[in-house]
Amino acid sequence: MTEKYVLKRMAKMHCARGPNRCKTCKEYAKEKKIALLDTDPDDPELIARPMIELEFEGEMIFVPYDVLAYFDTFEEAKAYALKKNYTVSIMTEE
Repeated sequence: MTEKYVLKRMAKMHCARGPNRCKTCKEYAKEKKIALLDTDPDDPELIARPMIELEFEGEMIFVPYDVLAYFDTFEEAKAYALKKNYTVSIMTEE
């Protein structure tokens, strides 16, 4: 996977404390959405960001990401990406 943008079904993110310590995160964890992720954010070393594991040239690597938007369906997300001229990869659930 070499695209800068990735679509992944995941719970919305609220804060670093997570669902065990944050009420809002706990509510968000109940429903998964389709997230449009930027896997090559500007200045990745200057800001603490969540990490995601991606395959790159046959190897699994961890990269930081930013969430650009959330959608209810993959179709909505794909339409948005097409409108923005983004090339996206879709991460399947394991």
